[in-house]
Amino acid sequence: MGSAIRSDRQLLREQLTPDARGLIVAMVGLPARGKSFISRKLERFLRWSGSTTKTFNVGKYRRDAVVPERSGRSEFFDNQNPDSVAAREKLAMLALADAIKFLDDGGKFAIFDATNSTVARRRSIADQVRAHGHYSLIWVEAVCDDDEVVKFNMLTKVKYSPDFKDMSADQAMADLTARIQTYSEIYETIQDSEGAFIKLFNLSSKVMANHCYGRVAKSILPYLMAIHIGSRPIWLARAGPGSTKGQTGSDRDSTLSEEGQQFAEHLAAFVQKRSRRYWETSGNPQEQTKVFTSTMPRAVASAAHTSVLPDKRSALNPIDKGVLGAGWWDVECPDDLPPWREVEKRHPDFMAQPGA
Repeated sequence: MGSAIRSDRQLLREQLTPDARGLIVAMVGLPARGKSFISRKLERFLRWSGSTTKTFNVGKYRRDAVVPERSGRSEFFDNQNPDSVAAREKLAMLALADAIKFLDDGGKFAIFDATNSTVARRRSIADQVRAHGHYSLIWVEAVCDDDEVVKFNMLTKVKYSPDFKDMSADQAMADLTARIQTYSEIYETIQDSEGAFIKLFNLSSKVMANHCYGRVAKSILPYLMAIHIGSRPIWLARAGPGSTKGQTGSDRDSTLSEEGQQFAEHLAAFVQKRSRRYWETSGNPQEQTKVFTSTMPRAVASAAHTSVLPDKRSALNPIDKGVLGAGWWDVECPDDLPPWREVEKRHPDFMAQPGA
């Protein structure tokens, strides 16, 4: 009896919880607040997680339609110029249409990378997404009031953006400053009434979330909470040489050979030396080295001398190549290409089969 009585807020939660067929992640923020940086990082994470994802950067649409020497200057963003306003609005809607088509064609996440700085623009986007009926929308606003972070973002933007090609650093910074001022005059931050959103303050030093449920709460929100602009060294290594017991074609019973044990010791020494060198020159407090391996015993044994308990992930397990070649192909071969001549010597019956 009690389960039949639900408040308006409970009903709203039920409406928001189910996953839509596709999700549009729309960025919001002034220039040089890290929107494109966040978009690229999020796209890589979602694609790594197995979801078909693509970013639609309105700045690229603008540069493709109008040469950067004109469209990248602060005058092009003048809110008092109706032609400029209309051109930017048209390009934004073109990018949005492509994002929706990407979802229509089977995509799961479309990242709409633009300033989307006014309530009117965001309302127009929400109306178009809602009109399709199949997709949900979440805003990700990059808020930055830390002068040091803003300056770093501006320096990065003028260094790498095609908008400032062939301009001196001082000219580019002055032009970008003028562009930011133009946007600041009309900028409206996201409000609760606009629906689901995530606000990142100073690239996640503080995070605010509103109406985040389902896969947004399980994957996107935790990732954005952990995003950072720092750099750290990453080393990738295959498991050391060893042997596979039995004829299962699997590495589950694999062990390191004597050469593999030597590899594990050298690998640990390499990581310790290079890690120490990095932290000595980084100017930051040293952090503990993290080690990730597959769940295969040979891989875990390869990290045994690093003095760090490895984090074993099944996602890192090698793809099963099948029974053929078990115990030598995966150990003796220098790469993943089939060693056909050696297969012919060791498995003549297989090579004699039709179509082999």
